[in-house]
Amino acid sequence: MAFNALVKDLMRDAFAKGGKKVEYHDYYKYRISYITETEHELMFLFVTGLTDNFENIKKELIKCQKEFLNFFEDILQHKFDSKTFEIFDPTIDSIHKNLRPKISLVGFSGVGKTTITRLIKAEEIPMQHIPTITGDIATIKIGKLHFHLWDFAGQEQFSYLWNNFIKGSDAVLLITDSTLVNVEKSKFFLELIKEQAAQAHTSVIGNKQDLDDAMKPEQIEKILGLKTYSMIAKDSGNRDKMITIIADILEMSAEVSPLLQPLLERDNYTEKAVEALEAAKFEEAAMYFEKISDLCIELGDDSLGKEFYEKSLKIKTMIQQSSTAQKAPIQEPKSVEPQSKAIEPPKP
Repeated sequence: MAFNALVKDLMRDAFAKGGKKVEYHDYYKYRISYITETEHELMFLFVTGLTDNFENIKKELIKCQKEFLNFFEDILQHKFDSKTFEIFDPTIDSIHKNLRPKISLVGFSGVGKTTITRLIKAEEIPMQHIPTITGDIATIKIGKLHFHLWDFAGQEQFSYLWNNFIKGSDAVLLITDSTLVNVEKSKFFLELIKEQAAQAHTSVIGNKQDLDDAMKPEQIEKILGLKTYSMIAKDSGNRDKMITIIADILEMSAEVSPLLQPLLERDNYTEKAVEALEAAKFEEAAMYFEKISDLCIELGDDSLGKEFYEKSLKIKTMIQQSSTAQKAPIQEPKSVEPQSKAIEPPKP
């Protein structure tokens, strides 16, 4: 309610000024940037992090206003279906791509930063450690959202680069290998984050939880003072968990987040597919497997998408074969005339 009241105050103030320029108001951990269109009593509003460059936001906000009015100005005074605005989705996607959040993975060499990067990108996970010399910067897409993913070079000889790498991050994931020695040593990064990305959402990933000397997340939290998530990054089955962690760190609501919606839909379809199979509703199961395949591809997990698509094809083939067998005409057995053998008269 406090946020809604704030927006109403901003709107009232902006309309009073004529609403011709982009302004912003910092609220808690967020920046509310806005511009109004007085003729139609519209307000265009972006909520971003405090670390985002205002000039970039301003440019995209003006673009949003201009393109929205180009599309819809003629119908705003009439009744319309909310689905009408779906044609604006590509513009929203483009804006988000240009303002994509920067997620930085920091930590010392060998803790699993690159493995986590590959897990998020659904790439093949290396089974042995290969040091990242210069770090890696990738643009990734999960569902409908774009991100800048920065994987830092963890070797201490590259520490002079760390300040520049971490600056401007929207989220920082401090990766540890969950050993006491590494966790204690990782306190170094807390000061670096405080200096270079004080407004960033920050959490710890306690990786390598499958090892005998791995500390529990609760123990790591006590030492570093940050929320800690357990992880075994070399297990490709943990990709969904990693995506959920990112959404949690960025404080995305499961109900509205384009990042989590495909995951929730996929879980829902999986349950329905299992129920359909158990009830012998094979056509329904094939349909759900195909939908799951599409969602996997949307989430960037092509190999899993292919796996579910093949399951769908297998069920469809089975249905077709069963249908063909049932339609085949049943052949009547041919009647066999009894062959009468001539009876010869007895010989005298």
